[in-house]
Amino acid sequence: MGVEGSTMARTLRHIPNLMYYPLPPIEDMPWREKWLTEIKPVLDTMDLERVLGEGALVYLKLLIVMVLYSCSYRDAVKMVNVNVVVAWFVGRKVGKSTLHDFVGRLYGVRKKLLEISFKLEEKCLPSYLPASAHLVDFMAWLVDSFLLDLPPGKRSVETFREKAELERREGNLERARKLLSLGRTKRRFEGRWTKKRGVSHYGLKAVAVISVSLFVRSITVKPANFSDKRFKSPLKGIKIADRGFSPSPTQLIAREKPFTTLRAHVEFFGTYLNAFWRPYGTTTWRNDVFLHVLGVIYNIKMFLAIQRRTPPGRRAVQL
Repeated sequence: MGVEGSTMARTLRHIPNLMYYPLPPIEDMPWREKWLTEIKPVLDTMDLERVLGEGALVYLKLLIVMVLYSCSYRDAVKMVNVNVVVAWFVGRKVGKSTLHDFVGRLYGVRKKLLEISFKLEEKCLPSYLPASAHLVDFMAWLVDSFLLDLPPGKRSVETFREKAELERREGNLERARKLLSLGRTKRRFEGRWTKKRGVSHYGLKAVAVISVSLFVRSITVKPANFSDKRFKSPLKGIKIADRGFSPSPTQLIAREKPFTTLRAHVEFFGTYLNAFWRPYGTTTWRNDVFLHVLGVIYNIKMFLAIQRRTPPGRRAVQL
């Protein structure tokens, strides 16, 4: 992080509307705090306020805190008061209601936000990109889908109605009538049921389109029972997809090398998504927003990983 990072442990940072906070040495910080110190200089150079609006970057930073710490709006706001690194990262106090309202505003620009973070790939030197970037000599995208589990509401009216329908199909009418009378609450989270490898899942599905350099370019959120064969990507170039997708002149199904090896690299994002995914909202569109925030964080972390491999004098940002 350059001169600023090297002196961070010995300085006091003034946070508007907050007290002066001394920051601990980076080597003594837990991994989440280290991530924040790495992400901040990249965020500050991405010109995101042009898309978000003046002064809105602070709200995006709080959403990033929510993702990294797996906490609620309320807890994220409180952390600004009790965690010196979070306070330095965010910059000022923000109300919970204001942060909640910001998610609604962010929905309209979520794809543009992800596109800006994707352009970090252009700042990386080609010779230091991941090995997957050199496996093909044409424009290619890696495509895969990931299930996002949500609470189905075990005692909800909808759950018992679904169980009753299954009993009715099997001819157990008395059992079906009994189940219909058991529900007492309404299901909170929007989602659908599906089955994968013999296991039932309730929730959503994220279809990710990733460059061969492993930067996320597009995230599409659908119900969990959405068929991969119905997915159509608007991006130009050859899409390399799993066998569950529909083959076409512009979409190759990875059945042999190097395509099987290349498509497997999508799992880098899948592993990251699995580590940080949780139900961020009861509606599909709110979860959609947070998935795009996850994509932005992932792209920044991928960019930083490439910069670490780059010689110090040739880096786009000093670490």
